[in-house]
Amino acid sequence: MRKRSYFPMILIAILLAGLAGIYFFLDYGIVGVEKTTEVERIQNSPLPVKVHFIDIGQGDATFIEVMGQNMLIDAGEKEHAEKIIEYLRSYDVEKLDYVIATHPHEDHIGGMGEVLSAFDVQSFYMPDKHLVTKSFQHMMSEVKNHGLEPIYIQGGMTLNFSKDIRMEFLSPNRDAYLNPNNYSPIMRLVVGNNAFLFTADAEELVEQEVLRLGVPLASDVMKVPHHGSKTSSSEAFLEKVGPKYGVVTSGLGNDHNLPSPEILERYGTLGIQILLTEEMGSVVFGSNGKEVIPLRN
Repeated sequence: MRKRSYFPMILIAILLAGLAGIYFFLDYGIVGVEKTTEVERIQNSPLPVKVHFIDIGQGDATFIEVMGQNMLIDAGEKEHAEKIIEYLRSYDVEKLDYVIATHPHEDHIGGMGEVLSAFDVQSFYMPDKHLVTKSFQHMMSEVKNHGLEPIYIQGGMTLNFSKDIRMEFLSPNRDAYLNPNNYSPIMRLVVGNNAFLFTADAEELVEQEVLRLGVPLASDVMKVPHHGSKTSSSEAFLEKVGPKYGVVTSGLGNDHNLPSPEILERYGTLGIQILLTEEMGSVVFGSNGKEVIPLRN
């Protein structure tokens, strides 16, 4: 009886593993001409502010480069941590000057512990809302490991980066909310005559609170609240913000059926261009204080 040769099977297995490896590296932007060229092009742009809405599927992770400093807002679910880490490293990030955890839901802080452990972290911001979950405990343990005390976010706080560049925290404005989503700070990054609005999962209740404050809300780019859920994006709020672009962070075929078609129609009626990370991948904008420039969308 002839012995069966396993060589062809081994060769096929090696080939498949190699193809999988190439796909992985291309996906994370580590190698590959197109990805490397794109990263280098964005890095070489002289704009003082660049905002990256990282595509991690159903979850939030926003990387902001501002005046040579690095900020990260949220870190998706635990399964997203490695992709976020590799994305940041592809931009040569070694230190995070500001980390903001918007509220203690898994699709915003599930990967935060792993991300914190991978970088030097200078400061950590969060609302005064705690949940007893493994992800939350891991996050707080890593904050402690960095020798940091969390800075609790309140409406009215400001981070100043230069005379013309600042991050304004417009909420939370209460000590307690029934829904953890509403602890999400609405934040406005002002860059000269431009602005970016970050909303995490803030719902209409918070939108109305901020509207009553009468503070400036006009922004060129807005992170669509709560992944395009009907709980948010009230018409009055959108009209006050008046963005040119609305970025939806969502995963294709997600269990929540987001974004809502009704909400997308509302943005369209108001002339706001919607960019979905599930379709476009990571979306990147830059600003020189006079105009907002799409760098990847």
